[in-house]
Amino acid sequence: MAHAAGRFIRIALVSALAYHISTIARDDAKGDDTDHARPQATAGTGLGRRIVAEAKTQRGVPYSWGGGGPRGKSRGICCSPGGYDGRKTTGFDCSGLVQYAVYQASDGRITLPRVAHDQVRRGKPVTRDSMRPGDLIGFDHGQGITHIGIYIGDGRMVHAPQTGDVVKISPLAPRTHQRWTIRRLR
Repeated sequence: MAHAAGRFIRIALVSALAYHISTIARDDAKGDDTDHARPQATAGTGLGRRIVAEAKTQRGVPYSWGGGGPRGKSRGICCSPGGYDGRKTTGFDCSGLVQYAVYQASDGRITLPRVAHDQVRRGKPVTRDSMRPGDLIGFDHGQGITHIGIYIGDGRMVHAPQTGDVVKISPLAPRTHQRWTIRRLR
């Protein structure tokens, strides 16, 4: 029985790794920045594009409830409403990733609040039709803002989705039924 459980865990880990690698390969094919090098703030790139670039450097970092902040990934906290303990994992939760990317992209000029609900109160309101890379998207499915991501263009966002997952790029289409709060920082 223990041998079968160990084998299942190895298969699950290999599957997760294969998915992550295929996501990076897909993004490479679409021309996304995947070299994980520290982005340079060059003239004309704009804050939004720098926010996206900073967030993308963290792809593959584990999700950790309460993890991350302006200076980078960290051990999380205990305990999420679902009972998840982030103290055992170094990484980011959704709002920690956003806080990090914005702080780094703005050269420390903008420090967002720590939680998603407060983060989407900053900046200029934006409609879905006028989103640009770097806009923050807070998601509400009837319980207030419970998740946040960074729009990267092409109907996709970079975010730290949930316990057991990693920072990654995901399509927005599955979330169209949720209420979105979109903000643009300057």
